[in-house]
Amino acid sequence: METARKGKQVFSTYIGDSATMPLIKRSFYVQCRGSDCFKLAELIKEKTPTVEYIDVSVTENGIYISVYGYKTDVKNVWRHIRKLVSLYYSAVREFKGLRRVKIEYLVDKLKRTFPPRLLVVIINHMGYRCELAEKGEEIITEAPLELIESVASTIICKLDEIKYDVKGITAKYYVVAGSALLGIPVDEVYKLGIKHGHLWVDNEGKFRLRVEWKQGLNELLEKYSRRNSS
Repeated sequence: METARKGKQVFSTYIGDSATMPLIKRSFYVQCRGSDCFKLAELIKEKTPTVEYIDVSVTENGIYISVYGYKTDVKNVWRHIRKLVSLYYSAVREFKGLRRVKIEYLVDKLKRTFPPRLLVVIINHMGYRCELAEKGEEIITEAPLELIESVASTIICKLDEIKYDVKGITAKYYVVAGSALLGIPVDEVYKLGIKHGHLWVDNEGKFRLRVEWKQGLNELLEKYSRRNSS
């Protein structure tokens, strides 16, 4: 059930009921402002663990949450919500023009894992400063969060698309990055990779990489740009 009130947006979900154990109701508040409230509410709706009933009311200055269920489930829901809020704010806050986006936040958001170092390379080629933190748990970048999420989603989709065609991790990185940065289908990257001596086809009909993938990617981008400008 989803309803709306003036100045407040309300999301309510009823999961079920049970008479075997006592149920409790608790109310929580998440402080936020403007569009952050609505983005956080969507995250909470999508990622909150199953509970008997949850009501999420969104205003311009905060989110009011009512949870009804078993005591342990209610505690688990609130713990999970606080974690989501922390991950979200770590991704959107900037310091000296840079933000630190936790890989865990992106995985939670996209519901899939992906190779962070491939994301870093693509974002760098897009003209933004981007690097993987020392422990590999965060991306430090000046790129907008929406772009980071979009590129990570693209990586996931393209890796799925080529999983039966390309053999080798770095070969997959080359094809995915080339397709994402040039805005062309992966089939076109296959053709260009063969043409420029970066890819070859083995006895199983799978594409393999002949060169170091970052070097090959740089050459691919340069030659494609030169061809289109001539």
